[in-house]
Amino acid sequence: MASRLVRPAQHPWEVVRTIRIPSLSTATDAQEIRRALQEAPGVLELGLDLAKRRIQVRYDVNQMNYRVLLDLLEQGGHPTPSGFTRRIITALRDYADTNARDNAKAPPPPCCNKPPR
Repeated sequence: MASRLVRPAQHPWEVVRTIRIPSLSTATDAQEIRRALQEAPGVLELGLDLAKRRIQVRYDVNQMNYRVLLDLLEQGGHPTPSGFTRRIITALRDYADTNARDNAKAPPPPCCNKPPR
């Protein structure tokens, strides 16, 4: 099991993602990544692990999604791996973010199996 760098999601609209970044090796790289993501809307918490070259991001899916996060990292000079498996994982995480966003906006279910009036 991976160690936690950020707190677990507190609400249905919050998501925690772990992203491997091969270029994350120095404190300067960590500062660049922190600067690129910290000011982004929806990013709630960011944890960096230089030894394992990964970050964990806790964000609000109503304001941020996984693809935008990857784009911000790439614009900041720290692209993520882009092989076939990574593209599938990115698509699945993007799909999960869309579902979480839709579920967070859903109205509460009716009580006690009674249809709404």
